[in-house]
Amino acid sequence: MKVVLDTNVFITAFKDEYSYQKRIIDEIIGGRLMAYANRQTLRENHLILRRMINDGAYLKELNNLFAKINVVENRRQIHAVSDKEDNKILESAVEARADFLITEDRALLELNPFRAVKIVEPGEFWVIYEEETGEDPWQKWIKFVKGSGN
Repeated sequence: MKVVLDTNVFITAFKDEYSYQKRIIDEIIGGRLMAYANRQTLRENHLILRRMINDGAYLKELNNLFAKINVVENRRQIHAVSDKEDNKILESAVEARADFLITEDRALLELNPFRAVKIVEPGEFWVIYEEETGEDPWQKWIKFVKGSGN
């Protein structure tokens, strides 16, 4: 399953290790979800999160996350919302042919769906993901947190 994450998802994930956002991040790190971003957004997210996180273990996890994100080149401009940064995220989702754009941004959520991309909140995505995989990601996540495997 291909996803593009809005910056707000990254920020919440690293503020609350029990959030849906963090579970999604863990699935990306574990290789069970494929994440995409353009170079500029990826670089900005990396800088923002490095400023926010002082914990060495979280910084290591952050590096693991960014190593898993596939880079896309935005070849076409989209002007669907007033915020230029939101348009860049939409461009990445369309270019990557992502299944989902995961965000908490109301302007983006109001576009759902946009072309072939479903735009959903993290909690909604998690429910869909759990149903589509036929597995119980929650139980896998608990094991991961406890350190007993992925």
